Parts: sequence; structure tokens; C-alpha cells
Amino acid sequence: MEGSEGDVTVSLVNHRVDLPEEPDADLQNEESFQHGDKTSYNNVPEPDLGFESLDYDPIFNLVFENSRKDLQSRQLYGYTGLTLAKWSITILIGILVGLVAYLIEMCQEFLLTRKKELTQRIMVNGLMLSFIGFASFSVLLVLVACCLVLFWAPSAGGGGVTLVMAYLNGTDIPEFFQFKTLVTKIIGSICTISSGLMLGQEGPMVHIGAAIASLMTWIHGALPTRKKTQPSHLRRCCKPWQAKALPFDLYSDKDRREFISAGTAAGLAAAFGAPIGGVLYSLEEASSFWSRKVMWRSLICCTFATMVLALVNSWEFSTSLPGSMSFREVQPVFIVRDLPLFLVTSALTSILGVVINSAHAWLAHMRPSSSYKVLRIIEACFVTLISVTVMFVLPLCFGQCMEVPAQKTPSGSTMDRHYWFRYTCPAPNTTAGVHYYNDLATLFFSLPRQNMQELYGMHGDAETEFSIRSLGIHSLSALVLFILAYGIATPGGVFMPAMLVGASFGGFLGRIFQRLLPSAHVQPGLHALVGTAAMLGGFLRASISLVVITVEGFGGVDFILPLIVAIVVSNWVAYHFHDAGAYEADLERIAGVCFLQSEPPRELIAFSAADLMSSNVVCFHEVVTVAEVLKVLQTRRHNGFPVLRHTHSDTSNGGGKFVGLILRHQLLLLLEERAFVEIDPQVLLHTQKYAWENNFSTNMQFLDHAMRIYHHFHYPHHRYLSSRPEALADLGVDEIVGAVNSSNSKPGNVSDDINTTADAPKKVLALDLRPFMNRAPITVRRECSAQRVYIIFRTLGLRHLCVTDSHNKVIGIITRKDIAMAQKQGRLSKDKRFQHWDSDIRSFNEQKDRRQPRRKLYDLP
Repeated sequence: MEGSEGDVTVSLVNHRVDLPEEPDADLQNEESFQHGDKTSYNNVPEPDLGFESLDYDPIFNLVFENSRKDLQSRQLYGYTGLTLAKWSITILIGILVGLVAYLIEMCQEFLLTRKKELTQRIMVNGLMLSFIGFASFSVLLVLVACCLVLFWAPSAGGGGVTLVMAYLNGTDIPEFFQFKTLVTKIIGSICTISSGLMLGQEGPMVHIGAAIASLMTWIHGALPTRKKTQPSHLRRCCKPWQAKALPFDLYSDKDRREFISAGTAAGLAAAFGAPIGGVLYSLEEASSFWSRKVMWRSLICCTFATMVLALVNSWEFSTSLPGSMSFREVQPVFIVRDLPLFLVTSALTSILGVVINSAHAWLAHMRPSSSYKVLRIIEACFVTLISVTVMFVLPLCFGQCMEVPAQKTPSGSTMDRHYWFRYTCPAPNTTAGVHYYNDLATLFFSLPRQNMQELYGMHGDAETEFSIRSLGIHSLSALVLFILAYGIATPGGVFMPAMLVGASFGGFLGRIFQRLLPSAHVQPGLHALVGTAAMLGGFLRASISLVVITVEGFGGVDFILPLIVAIVVSNWVAYHFHDAGAYEADLERIAGVCFLQSEPPRELIAFSAADLMSSNVVCFHEVVTVAEVLKVLQTRRHNGFPVLRHTHSDTSNGGGKFVGLILRHQLLLLLEERAFVEIDPQVLLHTQKYAWENNFSTNMQFLDHAMRIYHHFHYPHHRYLSSRPEALADLGVDEIVGAVNSSNSKPGNVSDDINTTADAPKKVLALDLRPFMNRAPITVRRECSAQRVYIIFRTLGLRHLCVTDSHNKVIGIITRKDIAMAQKQGRLSKDKRFQHWDSDIRSFNEQKDRRQPRRKLYDLP
């Protein structure tokens, strides 16, 4: 059997010790595995961080059904106010994202520009002194970013796009949306980009937008309770806020998913000044669940983010919405006869994207884990020193001194006057008005946005601003530096460096075509644009969103045809070398995150639900003893338990009629609030004899509401901790736990707990699950196609999918991990007998002793 992300329930009888060949790393909380650990069926790899699925599927129980009318009461001029609150939060998210984007852009441009000016001034006293000063400042910036990530907020490392995709797909990522993670992401991105590393801000902006959206919908407070005494973890919450004081709440994972999708779109939209492109990017790459409502919310959020950024950039309202990567002043000329050359440029550039993915996958096994903090810091500083050395040495050896074009001199510049970098070239001749610059040094030391803007503007004349040699050296050296920096322990994205490498290499090919075909009037700048699109297509496998982002960035539709050609060719070529893009490849390397793609895999075509499911499931009856619940929660880490009803045809060890599903956190809350009933043990075999009054009291409504907001007040940002047996210690039921530990009966077998003896008590404490269990869980028959199971599971955002037979008896449960493992094993063998991982074959103490904390999750770029 397998434990899937804290979701699967396993058999309490007839355990099978079958381990997968490469078990995934998210066996609830204690059993996450490192990537790269090759295990046999008899060996257990080292565990890592814990994961747990999100509860996107709403709970429909009797209490909710009875109180539905109260929830829809008109409290504000005939309306509940919920819609107004959601739109207000959406607009506020867009405004905050735009302001943060401006802050990052302003700080990085200020630091990079001042570094270049200071380097030029110190260079008068010697090149070595200038190198030492530049390298020292760059290493200091990287040290700040590294220490913030490694010692304060490990989840802020890398770009964050990969983990945003994992979260929106249905997997909770610990600490990923904390406030300290957001602060570290902003400060770390500024430091990383300003250090000169080949990393960008677009990926971090996606994470920042998602984090802002998460924080805006996460109102911390004290869990509403009727008890004066609260557990310690509840007393630590902020007391001023009371969740029951609001007429509505945004605590459900489903609602928060919509806002985080909008924040993700706004982050990218602010980076490129492309509101529609940001929406399409969220739809195509980041979000796994989409609707018309999410589309509108994302569009409004993106619009406000780009408008605010344009406003603070120019301090006047602008409908052009220029983002931090906007190229509206560049207008290369497109000629249809250039399409064959575009095909060549697209194919060759896409191969560079494949090289980046392959090299990154190889280096991922070589890099130290983040548990070795000193080594991670040394690695980041070493890569920074290499980058600075390349920036100083290559222009000195291969750079070419050229005159600044007359229309772009510092006195009357269409570019930033700080763009051209003289480096070791002669001083300007002020009398003749001639200024010199080193073309290769300019490409290395200038802002990436300015570099791409100049590369896109290269005209069809024989002489352009950059020589063929400098463009070739820059594209290859930038590729190597990007590969080295792609994965270090600092915040930084991959969009910008990939675009810069593609633009430089595309411009290089354009200059070669210009030299070989002098009569063809080749536009190197247009090849640079095609190279950018082809690089992103081959590296990230983006398609429609990339076309729209580029069109919006250039402010016109004149380049749609070459962009489409570049995207189609690059995706086709890259697919034949590497079957996944950068983000998908990283998701596969996180064994604990079972990412479900948009389409069902072909490996499942020959299988059915019975082949995927974990059989012999742990079930509870409608009225269950507290002792049994405590025993199961102590020894099992799973989060979904089918609820059965005894019938006259059931045997003593038989099952029962499937009537609902109860989640682990619901049981924990019932124990915490002491929602016990005293009952005769004999009644447990005939639940219908125990009739509860059909009156939904205020206490029941309170319990149901507390269940729905449970994870926001119990272990916030560490949801997987609630699946640990130690969570029972916080409930204040030590005397009951001690009584259960002294029991020798097997968990899950009701008859063992109710054997009547002469010394047995007449009454036992029990939990009545009928008012709170989900009475409408999604189920499938065992004959259902595995591909259809995949579609149902992903489309509806399920966490548990119960499998029943023709008599409505539960015969198994399918979770995210079951599907992922079946897909993985289906690639290796066509045998329908899947190996399952039983997460409970060892005691928790044994597993705890084996733990070696390796935060492989946060080693991602």
C-alpha cells in the first residue's frame, strides 16, 4: 500500500510490504524522499520534507446543508458583501504587485548603473583594483541573498515558478507563502540581480504575486472557540482578529486558489507590461484549474498591476502600460522572404534551450544540498566570482572598441546615457564629439533590458553596434554563466537570462546571414527577436502566452508570424531532444510533488481504477469510539477515512454500506472540542439504534465552521504537521491517549474494541460522524478507465477518490500519489500489477530515527 501526500488510507489487515522502485518524496509528513535515491523493494531511502494535498473539494455535510440559507442571508444592502470583498482584494493585489515590481526594478537599475559608473572611475587607477572592488561588492550582495534564504526563509530560493505550479496543482508547499518568504524574495531578488549573476526578476515576480495574493486572503486570528482554555499553538495566534466576526471568510483552499492564480498572472504581467499575456501565462503554465471567474479576476489584477507600474514609472497615466521588460521603441522591419532564415535561427536557438535543461539536470546531482549551508554559500560566491571574472577578462581580450552612433551619443540619446561602457577604450574626443565603447563589455555590464532593446534594434546596415565576434562570445559565455547560476541558493528567475541568451545568439546568426547574404537585407535585430522566442520555446516550452507577451511588449502585431514560426519550430525541435520543459523537469525531480499534467498519460490507457487504487482501506463507522479514533490517528498518517454503515448482511469482519468520507483534521477538531457522546458499546454494531436528534445547534455550526478553517489556525504554513501523531499531544487528551496505548486490540476492527467482558464499562466515549462527514464524496466503479480517473481527479481538484463495487462497498481509494506511481511504473512495464508503498510498515519511532533532514525541495531554481 502507499501513503499519498498525507491522503491515502491503508489496510489494517494483511499488510503487503511492496515498495516502489523510486518512491515519491511526499509520504505525508515523515517520509519524503530525496531525489536521486535509487532504492530496491527492500530498502527505504532517506526521508525529507513533508507534503500534503490541498482540500479543493468542498465538504457537503448535514450541518452545511442546514445552514446554507443562513450563509446566503443578505446583510449589506441586499447582498452578503462577499463579491465586493473579493473584487476589492483582487484590485489591491494588483496594486501591491505593481508597486513591488517598481521597487525591484528601481533598486536593481540603480545598483547596476552605479556599479558600472564606479568601475569606470576606478579603472583609471588600474584594472585589477576595479576588478577587486566590483567582485567584492557582487559577492557581498550574493552573501546577503544567500544568508537570507538559507538561514531565514529557505522557500524563497530560486525563481519560485515551479513551486507555484505545484501549489496550484493541488500540493501544499510548506512555508512557501509566509511573509518572511515574501520579504526574502524581494530583497534577495534585488541583491542577486544587482550582483551581475545571469538571473532575472520575472520568475521571482510570479512568486511574489502569488505570495501577496496568499497573504491578502489569510487573515490570522484566534480560532473561535467556546472553551476558555486553548492549546498552546492556538494561543500563539494574533488575538485581535476573530474569524466569526466577519460575515464571510476566504479561508477555503478553493477561494485562495483563485486569488493566487490572479496574483501569479499579475506578477508576470508587471514584469513584461503585458496584462493579457500574464493571464494567458497563468492559464497555460501556472494554473491547473481555470474558469471564467478566474479569468476575469486575473485580467483585472493584471491590468491594475501594469497600470500602477506605468504610473509610478512616468508619474502620469499611460495606456501603453510599459513594464520592466517593455520594448515599445524597437520596430525592426519584417520581410516575408526572411521566413526560411527564421526557421534556421529557431531550430539552432532551441537547441541551446535543450542544452540548458540537460546541463541543469546533470548539475542538479552535483550541487550540495541546502542542508549543507556553508557549501551552498561557497557555491554561490564561487559562481559569482566566475561571472565577474568572465565579465572583466573576455572584453579585455576579445572586445572591440567602436564609436557610439551619432544618434545615440550621450548628449542626445534615445537610449539611457549610462548604457555605453567605455571600459579600456580611448577617452572620448569632446572636440570632435566622438565617444567610444567596448561592445562586449557593454553587453556584460549593462542592464539586460537595455541589452535586449539594443539587440532588437540592430538594423540591416553592414555595420551595427556589436561585432559578430562579440555577439558569438557573449551568447556562448552567457549560456555557460546562466547554467552555473541556474540552481544556486539565491532568489532569481530564468526568464530574463534565457531571453538575453536567445537574443544574443539570434543576433549573432543574423549578422552571419547578413554577411553571407549581403543582397537579402537581413535584419539582425529581427533574428534576435526570433532567437528570444525560440529560446523560451525550447527551454520553457511556452507557446501562446509567449507570443502574446512579446506582442504586447513591442506594442504591435507586426511580428506575430515570425514569433509563431519560432515557437512552433523550437517546440518541435526541442521535443525530439528533451521531452519536458524546465519547469516540468524540475517538478519531476521533486519526488514528493505529484504533479498532474493537463492531459492523462498514455501509460494509463490499458489500466482501470482497480489497478490504480490502494485496497483494504481503513474505514470508520458512523458512530466510532474515541479509543479507536485515537489509535488510528496515532499509528496512521493518512487524511481520508471512508465512513460505513452496518447492515444486517455484514459479518463480524465485514465492511458496510459506504455513506460518506471524514477527513483527519475533522476528527482532530472533534477531539479537541470534546465533541463526545456516551453510548452503549452494543449500539456500535447497529448504528441505526442510536438516533441523534435532528436539531442543528449553534455548537454544531460552530464545529463545522471551525473544521473548514482548521488549517489556517493549526500549524499555518506547515499543514503536514497535523498528520503527525504528535499533533494529538496538543489536544489535551493525554489521559485518553494513555488509556488507548494500554489497549492491545488492533486498530480498525470495531469488534475488538467492543468485546464485552465482566469488567467492561457500560458506556464508552464515542464520536458521531454523521453530521460532519462529507455525504457526497466523488466515487468511481472499479471498472472505470484509468485515464478517466485521471481526468476526474485533476479536473475536480480531488484529494481522495473512492472506488466502489456494484454493491456500493468501498474496495479502495485513489489519491494523487497512486496516480503518479502508476504512471511511473507504467513507463517501465505493461504489467498491471503495480507495486504499492505501505507507509505504515514501520513504526513512527523507527522512521523518526532514520530521518536526515535534507531540504531538497528548496534546492530548486
